[in-house]
Amino acid sequence: EPADRARAMAALADAGVAVVPLPATDLHLGGRRDTRAVRRGVAPVRELWDHGVLAACSSNNIRNAFTPFGRADPLDTALLLAQTGHLSGPDDLHRVLRMVTHDAARVVGVADDYGVRPGARADLVVLDTQVYDDIVLDRPERAHVVKAGKVVARTVRTSELLVH
Repeated sequence: EPADRARAMAALADAGVAVVPLPATDLHLGGRRDTRAVRRGVAPVRELWDHGVLAACSSNNIRNAFTPFGRADPLDTALLLAQTGHLSGPDDLHRVLRMVTHDAARVVGVADDYGVRPGARADLVVLDTQVYDDIVLDRPERAHVVKAGKVVARTVRTSELLVH
C-alpha cells in the first residue's frame, strides 16, 4: 500500500540506506510463473527520490540465467530504467544519469575520488557528445576509455554518404 511504502522509504532515508535497482534482472525474473496479468516491476525510483533515498542503478548479472541480456553498460541500464520507470522529462533523465555516475560513486564509497577535477582518479569514459542532458537518450559512442590516466580503448565510428 502507498502509505506502507512511504513509511518504508522514509525509514530507508533516515537510516542512510541506498537502493540500487536492477531493472534488467527485475524485468526478466518478475512474474515468471504468472499465467495471466504477468507482473513486470521495477523499483519505484521516483518515490525513492521523493523520500530522499540515495539510489543508483546497475546490473548484477550479465548473460546468465538471471539476466540473459546486456553488455554491462551503465548507460544501457540507465535508459532501460528511464523507459520502465516512467522517468522521461529532462529533469528525470538528468537524475537517471546521476544514478549511474555520481550517485553510483556515493553508493560504492568512492565519491571522494570521483569526478573530473584535480586529485580525482583518472579512470573515466569520454563520450562522443557535447550535450550532457542528452546522454541517456542519444547513447553516444564511448570515444575513449581512460584507466590510471592512460587511454586503454577508443572507438572510432565512420559514416559514409553513398548518395550524392
